[in-house]
Amino acid sequence: MEGICAGSPRVKVTQGEVEERQVTLRIELDDDDLEPYVERGYRQAVGKMRIPGFRPGKAPRQIVEGMMGRESLISESLDFMVTDVIMKAVEDQEIESVGFPQLDNVEFDPVVVEAAVALNPVLDLGDYRSIRVEEDPVDVSDEDVDQELEALQKQQSSWEPVERPVAHDDLITMNVVGTIDDVKIIDETDSQFMVDPSSTLPLPGFAAELEGLEVDTPADFTLDVPEDFADNEIAGKKAEFTVTITDVKQRLLPELDDDFAQSVRDECETLDDLKEQLRENIQDATMRQNEHEYRELAIEELVVNADMEIAPLLIQNEIDQMEARRDEMMKRLGISEDDYNRFTGKTAEQIRDEMHEEAVEKLNRSYAISAFIEQEALEISDDELNDRLKQLAREGDETTGQKLTNKELRSERVKSSVRESLLIEKALDRLVLIAKGQADEESEDDSSGEEDEAEVAAPSTA
Repeated sequence: MEGICAGSPRVKVTQGEVEERQVTLRIELDDDDLEPYVERGYRQAVGKMRIPGFRPGKAPRQIVEGMMGRESLISESLDFMVTDVIMKAVEDQEIESVGFPQLDNVEFDPVVVEAAVALNPVLDLGDYRSIRVEEDPVDVSDEDVDQELEALQKQQSSWEPVERPVAHDDLITMNVVGTIDDVKIIDETDSQFMVDPSSTLPLPGFAAELEGLEVDTPADFTLDVPEDFADNEIAGKKAEFTVTITDVKQRLLPELDDDFAQSVRDECETLDDLKEQLRENIQDATMRQNEHEYRELAIEELVVNADMEIAPLLIQNEIDQMEARRDEMMKRLGISEDDYNRFTGKTAEQIRDEMHEEAVEKLNRSYAISAFIEQEALEISDDELNDRLKQLAREGDETTGQKLTNKELRSERVKSSVRESLLIEKALDRLVLIAKGQADEESEDDSSGEEDEAEVAAPSTA
């Protein structure tokens, strides 16, 4: 399909067939179309040139163009030109695109730009009203309470020196040297270490080797580094350790009685009071965790039951953003990609595969929620928005604790962000009701949950 851009009469756009929710564009530019980009290239180039007889940046365009050539001036503004002509073509051809276009090719004689553009995904939620997710009961056992009580008891414990071999749960001081292939991986003096056999630091099995050792008696032992160890360079090798214990302390636990209860909770008079409070805290935490997991399961069901087609280019856009965030993190930490791969214990190919899977999952989730919002005709009223803005100004964000300033409260960007956040909350609350079979009958009558496929224009995140 061919078209002429309305804003630039001579630009011819050839639009390919839609395949996998993306389309190719071939944009041809004549000399008149290129003029603003050549001029832009000249202005970028002239300031960097030193031409006899002219002050820096003052040489006429015909002189610069004669020295560099027209194609070179176009190249100077190529990035701007490519982006500009693609976006104009998308707008003039009334293509409902999403994400960033992908430049496929640029030709210079004549100038032709070829690009791929992702279209809005097509998505059918199916009979989402039939989604049901079973709720897990909240059951707090005496064992759960005892574990919390034991943790509190350990927090209130003290340490006393003992003259005996090292035992489980001791706090020791030691000198330790560890080598792999005669290269030191650890060399510490007067290092404190908690003897917990379940610990995997510095290597699995290290803590167990310490039990039974005597003070001031050097001991040597060998550990196998696991094949799946995070550091690929030492995975599967043998580590040699020399350890000398210099001090051993054992933990003194306070008695579990009413005095203990009063010392850890002012509002508790007795140990039974403390146990009841712990039981209530565990129940509240478990309920919150169950609610979060239930919501996630409901979203998973929504996505699984949906039939959607998302452009590969859109998935690649998401991967590019993930890679950019990873690269920025590596730059801040001052590590190379090879170091990153070694620390994660994964190859570059494995990381890319994981990013692809994560990108697909994120996009499926976002577009499914957006389609759900549209199909349920959910909206946020001005009153709801204002109430949330006032709450943010008064109490601050739940995550950061940061309160909104008066200027931020008037910002359309902030209002839009808060409105979207509220809309997602309302959607997920509604989805949970459906999954529990508690959706009101009136809403059930308003929407059968079965509609034709529709394009989803704007994703939401949750």
